Amino acid sequence: MNTPLSLLFQRMRVPLVVLIGAYAVATLGFTLIPGYDDSGEPWTMNFLHAFYVVSYTGSTIGFGEIPAEFSDGQRMWALLCIYMTVFAWLFAIGSLVGLVRDDAFHEALGRRQLQRTIRGIRAPFYLICGYGGAGSMLVDNLVKSSRRVVVVDRSADAIRDLQLQDYNVQVPGFRLDASVPESLIKAGLQNRWCAGLLALTDSDETNLKIALAGRLLNQKVSVAARADSAATSRNMISFETGFVIRPAEEFAQRATLAVTRPQAYQLYERLSEAGARQKWESDARLDGIWLICGQDDFGRLLAEQLEREGVATRIIAEDGDQAGWPRGSIFGPSSEGDTLEQAGIGEVTGLITTHANDAENLSTIMTALMLNPELLVIARENHLHNRQLFEEAGTHLTCSVSGIVASAIRPVLEAPMVPAFFEAMLGRDEGWSRDCLKRIHDRIGEERVQYWSSRVSEKRTPPLAEIIESGGEFTVGMLTLDPRDRNEKLDALVLMIGREDHVLLLPDEDEPLAMGDRILFCGTPHSAELIWAVAVDPDVVRYLQSGHPRLASRPWWWRTAASP
Repeated sequence: MNTPLSLLFQRMRVPLVVLIGAYAVATLGFTLIPGYDDSGEPWTMNFLHAFYVVSYTGSTIGFGEIPAEFSDGQRMWALLCIYMTVFAWLFAIGSLVGLVRDDAFHEALGRRQLQRTIRGIRAPFYLICGYGGAGSMLVDNLVKSSRRVVVVDRSADAIRDLQLQDYNVQVPGFRLDASVPESLIKAGLQNRWCAGLLALTDSDETNLKIALAGRLLNQKVSVAARADSAATSRNMISFETGFVIRPAEEFAQRATLAVTRPQAYQLYERLSEAGARQKWESDARLDGIWLICGQDDFGRLLAEQLEREGVATRIIAEDGDQAGWPRGSIFGPSSEGDTLEQAGIGEVTGLITTHANDAENLSTIMTALMLNPELLVIARENHLHNRQLFEEAGTHLTCSVSGIVASAIRPVLEAPMVPAFFEAMLGRDEGWSRDCLKRIHDRIGEERVQYWSSRVSEKRTPPLAEIIESGGEFTVGMLTLDPRDRNEKLDALVLMIGREDHVLLLPDEDEPLAMGDRILFCGTPHSAELIWAVAVDPDVVRYLQSGHPRLASRPWWWRTAASP
């Protein structure tokens, strides 16, 4: 890869040779051409005088004829030198200006500066490959969580958009091909502070190569990747990629929850924050036939999941080949009224558009609502910049593909226990989901949810371990008491405890902790900082347990053990 210095010498080699050559010839000429003094005796300049004359002549300053009046020959040579050196300077300056405006030179300067930035990072950071919709949303979320991020994208426009963002910390961006391992190394994959590698490009092949590079070049980093096809997803899972998100599967799961289990969907959306709030009334009629428009994996997987949940569906596919489609499927453009009427648009409960083209989805929605204004509409949004159009079109639930991917990956980066909690959560009934949603609202309100986890052990939480091993009791509710005033509660909630071979979802506040417990929290970032004191400060732990005011006489950040 060219460095800024190598590009400078490469582009300026000829102009510098021309400039130096012009000065050398001009200087030599002045030393050879004689002049005449007042007595008519010939004289010649030495190299110092000659170079001095050429310097002020070539720069068009002009100090006159020194050290003596020039002869006609010297004046003719001075005229020649003026034009020769001025054109040499114009050539050199023009080449330098061209170099400064060259994209390759700017890219080389940017890479050198960003590499210095990465070497200067002294905190864990995530390497995000692909600054599209999902990548930009994930960068926003991570930066808001005070996490460092480095971005790699092959598009100059994407990197330019990144540089225009007003983040409170610097987010280095590299214009590199992430499918090339050397590019990932230059971007910091093997840096000791690299905590995770995220493959979020729009190419399955590129994402697969990134995931492989992460597993082979730095096995300490966690790897999360997007896979659009089932084959790529299985391939990534086969070599133990840390987390694989398939947008079609996630979309099908979310839409199915929204139709069959509204409370579970609201809870899932609140915890994942994909920006897809359902807008129908709580008493809206969701049973009946749902019409699915789309023929790729999004539509197929959704139809399969709804059928398993006992929801009647009809499918409109544009592909005339009926092989592999359920009986009763309609074939034709879903945006045309004749096709929708053939599918019985007037008698269905809801419409779900899953096309890969937003214009097709919007056209289908508008036509369908003209034919049946009572429809409930769920839409797949492929590009974030079309969100306002979907809102104006009258959709009741808009699932952004970018939002789905970003919201699935962010919690995993914050706490690896989150997928296990989501899996167990979706196995509970609507009543449990309603209660969980209420408890989250009572504690956190509408604040952004952050996840973190901890483990009760002598290494990670020595004050807790000391109390438990000595026969004392420390309960779940004590964990979320405010260490500044235990009569107040923090904006945090214990979502799950992993204990030996089972888990406790939303454990009761009087549930005692045990050695080896893996605890998953959710709450505000400020609460996470305060709860961290429980892991390191015996004063705080004993104050939360006993309420003795003496133990709270010193601030919890003072790392001195309390006397028993």
